[in-house]
Amino acid sequence: MSALALNNHNIWQLITSGGFTMYPLVFCSLLVWVVIFERLWSYRRLGSHLRAFHMEAMNTLLRSDLNALRDLCQRNSEMPTSRLLMVALERLASKDSRLKVKWFEALERKRHIINLELRQNLWILGTIGSSAPFIGLFGTVIGILRSFQEMAKTGSGGFAVVAAGISESLIATAAGIVVAVISVMAFNAFQTRWGALVLLIRVNTEEIAELIEMAVTEQAPISKRESHGA
Repeated sequence: MSALALNNHNIWQLITSGGFTMYPLVFCSLLVWVVIFERLWSYRRLGSHLRAFHMEAMNTLLRSDLNALRDLCQRNSEMPTSRLLMVALERLASKDSRLKVKWFEALERKRHIINLELRQNLWILGTIGSSAPFIGLFGTVIGILRSFQEMAKTGSGGFAVVAAGISESLIATAAGIVVAVISVMAFNAFQTRWGALVLLIRVNTEEIAELIEMAVTEQAPISKRESHGA
């Protein structure tokens, strides 16, 4: 038997020795790693793309070219900043003056929604991090009860009688702690990263909003002069 097969056999034997509470812990562990890899990929990709999009949008706005900015947003429709700018541009293109005046408020409301979307799946890490120790503790109680049941059946004590129950309780406790530690560490790390992304989106949005307002102000006198000349 190869070393890998032997290790897999030992891991499976360890899981089965921990009692039935190990199955939800194994499921929680797999779920935690899925969320970790998904958030790592998402946040890392988003951070680099946000900076690139911001620079391109700034260059476009410095030319006061709102049509080019709209095309840029449509090409990058999955970007949070792009979705925010589309809200602003749609409001500014509206024929209703009341919608035009409140374009920045609409942008801010959309930003709050996007902030919540960026936190998706983090609740899974927080929930597992707080509940995994209790699942392990439940396994500990079950293992101790098994030890007492074995003592009652045999009518005698001794390590040989209670060894299986104690082993089950310790494995379940250790598994619950390990899953909880990984979950809490990942949750705190992603919470910090989420806060940095939210701040970056807010700063970028406010900076671009200032340039949009300047571009709109520059285009307004041109429209007035054209209508006056007509």
